Amino acid sequence: MRCPTCGYTNLPKEMYCKQCGMSLPKAPRSKLPLVIIISFLIFTAIGTGVAYYFGVLNNDPKYVSYDKLELNDIAGRWKLDDGEMTTKLPRSITIKKNKVTYEMDGENFSFTVDKRIIYEQSKMVAFYNKDNDEGIAVALMKLKLKGVDRVELFLVSNDDKDAFGSYIREGK
Repeated sequence: MRCPTCGYTNLPKEMYCKQCGMSLPKAPRSKLPLVIIISFLIFTAIGTGVAYYFGVLNNDPKYVSYDKLELNDIAGRWKLDDGEMTTKLPRSITIKKNKVTYEMDGENFSFTVDKRIIYEQSKMVAFYNKDNDEGIAVALMKLKLKGVDRVELFLVSNDDKDAFGSYIREGK
């Protein structure tokens, strides 16, 4: 820092001139760290928005055709798509390893899957418990929602074949 009174060059951290003792003006602070932080936050926000828009941050499973679909491919918590308001389907389904759990009319149900049946005509697969005659018939569907490629679980009710809907995976 150059002294404005005598012109002596002092170290940048000095508060008083080493030659004449006069008070030195404060060195201007660099705004570079602030600019870097703000830029980082802006790019992170934009990147997150773009990633979400293009489906990078969703919980969609990898698409698998019905004839190759296994229970592990669709493991997770699934929520009935909001556009599918019906009382004939569960609002949510949880699928783990070999167990399916769902809530219907305020009651919780679950069954252990011990059989897999492929329906060629309807292009669906059923995960089924042969002892209590309970199961779900499903397929994965590729959709474009709001311009974003998505994969949803398509389910047909066991009780009422006219009751069907699509589910979005909330988590794995």
